Amino acid sequence: MEKVKLLVIEILLFPITFLNAMIPDSSAVLNTVNKVVDWQIEHYSDMNKNRIYKSFGDLSWENGVFLSALSEWAEFRNDSSLISWYRNICERNRYSLSTANHRIYHADDLAVCLMYATLYDKTGKDEVIHHTLSRLEFIMNHPSKAVFGEKSKHVNDRWCWCDALYMAPPVFARFANITGNNKMRDFMDKEFWDTHKFLYDESESLFFRDAKYFKRKEKNGEKVFWGRGNAWVLAGLSRIITYLPSDYPSRSKYISLFKEMASRIVSLQDKRGHWHASMLDPISYPDPEMSCTAFFTYALWWGINNGVLDEEIYLKSAINGWNAIVGSVQKDGMLGWVQPVGQAPKKVTAEMTEVYGPAAVMLAAMEILKFSDGFAL
Repeated sequence: MEKVKLLVIEILLFPITFLNAMIPDSSAVLNTVNKVVDWQIEHYSDMNKNRIYKSFGDLSWENGVFLSALSEWAEFRNDSSLISWYRNICERNRYSLSTANHRIYHADDLAVCLMYATLYDKTGKDEVIHHTLSRLEFIMNHPSKAVFGEKSKHVNDRWCWCDALYMAPPVFARFANITGNNKMRDFMDKEFWDTHKFLYDESESLFFRDAKYFKRKEKNGEKVFWGRGNAWVLAGLSRIITYLPSDYPSRSKYISLFKEMASRIVSLQDKRGHWHASMLDPISYPDPEMSCTAFFTYALWWGINNGVLDEEIYLKSAINGWNAIVGSVQKDGMLGWVQPVGQAPKKVTAEMTEVYGPAAVMLAAMEILKFSDGFAL
């Protein structure tokens, strides 16, 4: 009888034990990230050569996403070389935000601000966050009157496209913590849920990219849900929840949305661990898309680490996602299969890359190292 009990216990524990054996080795994770980051830094200044939509410098949203992630990775690893590199970028830009196109409200221009928050946490220097606070306070105190769905040159003054939920809300939430100004949280909270009401498809548990896609269909007849667009949202939720106080009234709503989306998203992961440019039509877009794969992978590991997602249910998907990332890193360290700047599913090739891909890789790696206590390395 005792042998039978032991056998039953072994059978029940087998899936967990097997998955634990598959957890990425910390040294291998570090090796992968170091290769990816080294390549990206080496090519940082010449990325525009292959861009259709040219970046306008360090403060562009693409670079802002990369630099914010790199600053966190550099401080997390206490890497003096990377710390010096990102701090030099902060200084040469005088801790400012983009003024391209003379925009004030646009969410993309806030992406770089999390780099300044990271630096401020380390230095405590007010000059580091002065420009960011000025911008956030103006937006908050003079809210845009743009209306979702209306055709207007000011339509993007509010977060009417799903990418914006990665670029702006985490910034408001984090700077609310820095300043102690709860009005920043409340402003973010209202704007986030207005966007959710406008773009979220309750029946699919996915976000439309923007209003243009409400009625569009894929070749297979399914609705158009962009891979990276939904990855922006899930990764953005990870960061919003991180920065919100545990007693903030609507924090539980963000957690519920995160869990609802995560459940849907893992059901759409392919057998190789990838996600695709189109969430619901992978046949039309059969190649992997690594920016959404990496951001989804980050979000899953974050969810597991923070007790938001059940490890027994989600760990396999998180592991497979990381393995898919590793398989897309080329010999020289370039992360391939990254869809360029866009707003809808497009064909992706192994030669395509962009800075937000490595950004997601760094974020995912930090969560994996936390999971495995690898941060002590």
